[in-house]
Amino acid sequence: MPDSLTVNDMVKAFRELGLKPGDSFIVHSSYKSLGPVDGGPDAVIDALIEAVAPNGNVVFPTFNYTQNVAVPYFDVAVVPCRTGIIPELSRKRPNAVRSLHPTHSVTVIGPDADEITKDHMSFRTVGFGSPIDRLMKMGGKVLLLGVGHTSNTTIHLGEEYAEVPKVGWSEEERCAMVLMPDGSIYPHPLDTSTSCSHHFGPVGDVLRKYGETNEGMVGGAQVQLMQAADVVKRVQEIIAAQPDALLCDSPTCRPCSGARRNLGRC
Repeated sequence: MPDSLTVNDMVKAFRELGLKPGDSFIVHSSYKSLGPVDGGPDAVIDALIEAVAPNGNVVFPTFNYTQNVAVPYFDVAVVPCRTGIIPELSRKRPNAVRSLHPTHSVTVIGPDADEITKDHMSFRTVGFGSPIDRLMKMGGKVLLLGVGHTSNTTIHLGEEYAEVPKVGWSEEERCAMVLMPDGSIYPHPLDTSTSCSHHFGPVGDVLRKYGETNEGMVGGAQVQLMQAADVVKRVQEIIAAQPDALLCDSPTCRPCSGARRNLGRC
């Protein structure tokens, strides 16, 4: 049986991959892919934070997704995420700040947590001004820890910059009810900036072609590290060359088939 990964092992691996003190990054993760970890998923969170401490920020995707709207309302302090044990435990830490968004909140641990997460509902979910856009503009990175580009939410931001004409998952316009800090309940309209990601894999090939991905192993997990700005740039280039390149082919996928119709490519 392989030795359990320690916090020091993971910090060393993350640093060798290219993370350094002061970096800010979003991590998409699969805890099971790592293999045995001494201290469990909390140790992984500790290592991610330590790798960029003391001035860096770690962004965790604490999504519950458009198709799983919380009922009767979204309570940012209570509603669990559906993106795995690492982000779920991260949001419960006393120094964590979770953005107020009913389907795609992010949780940030670091000195800029308030700035990255503020006013999330004032912007499109993964659009201009959103937390992921702010992360990109501050020179942030993307870490894929045991997952592929189908989990890379920054690709959706690239689609926004490329003005992909998306449609929603449902025919009717939908709202999610949100518990506000003052105790009121606010109906937040859902937008189309997050949709299908099943065909996002080719983005990795393009990033690799230009030498913009650092790749390695942490325990049993394949890991990729890249600049968020490179992801957005390459997505724009891919879509400029072929507007439907990142849309899936399933006729039952409403966002992708609807975008194709809007592009005149159905």
